[in-house]
Amino acid sequence: MSKLPEQREKRATSQQIPPNRPLNELVRRSYILTYTEDVTPLFSALAEEKLNPETLRASYSETELTFPRAIRTFLSHRAAWQRATEQEGYTLICESDYVPCRGVGAFPSFWPLSDPMGWGYLYAGSPRLLALVGERRYLRAHCSPLVSYVVNPAIARILCNFFQSEIYRLGTKAYFPFDAHLQWSVMGAGGNAFIPMRNYGEHGGFPNPEHAVFGLPRAGQHRADNLATRLHFLPQYSRGSIFRYLGVRAYARLLGIGRLLANKWVLSTNAYHNGLLDQVEMHTVGVKRLLPSTRQDVATG
Repeated sequence: MSKLPEQREKRATSQQIPPNRPLNELVRRSYILTYTEDVTPLFSALAEEKLNPETLRASYSETELTFPRAIRTFLSHRAAWQRATEQEGYTLICESDYVPCRGVGAFPSFWPLSDPMGWGYLYAGSPRLLALVGERRYLRAHCSPLVSYVVNPAIARILCNFFQSEIYRLGTKAYFPFDAHLQWSVMGAGGNAFIPMRNYGEHGGFPNPEHAVFGLPRAGQHRADNLATRLHFLPQYSRGSIFRYLGVRAYARLLGIGRLLANKWVLSTNAYHNGLLDQVEMHTVGVKRLLPSTRQDVATG
């Protein structure tokens, strides 16, 4: 019995979709951004995961040391972006307080590999879902923290241009939350950011004190509302106590549930026209991602 034309077309389309691939097959180089912090545990974890880590330790001039801490962080990310423009494939960039999940190197890609402008956040602080994309339902989302993310050369060039325009527009003397502006700017230049169904790691450090001075919610503190698996090592915020760690994790999960109940999970934009059924599916994904992980659902919805 011959297949109907629409069945043949659907099968052909499915075969054309590039499969998800393990991160350690896609990431050619990982850059760890640091200044004076000890990143030995993070470096060892990324090396164990076969993510080819390299430490980028900042060296600031006397003038740059007078800049706000947020601007100096911006400079560090720009240094990594410049290197990423020269790399083939994908580059992982993470800050010194990123704590990866065990097995992260084998975790699947969570953005459509067919999209040359696709990139992704391994850690997403307070994410907002914009759309579910493609047959595999990739999570097209918005979030701000640059704790750990993957870019390709095209996105890295956009980020370098973003740096130039922000510094030209706002200067280096006054604090501004560059990461809050970043994704909208990249989106305007054609970039598409994605997040995994479950965070591929945690933000383990403490917030920049400048965030509190300038009135950011919760003084800029953010944690993962879910995790794909256990972490490689205890985050800095635990201060060596498993009980403190578990308390913070429980609170972060409650905040995630609260954001979902307060309707802060789905974000409507003019870039995607989500109908009622789309929105129901998006909210369903929001519920699923806060349920216990089965390890089979870490990447997509």
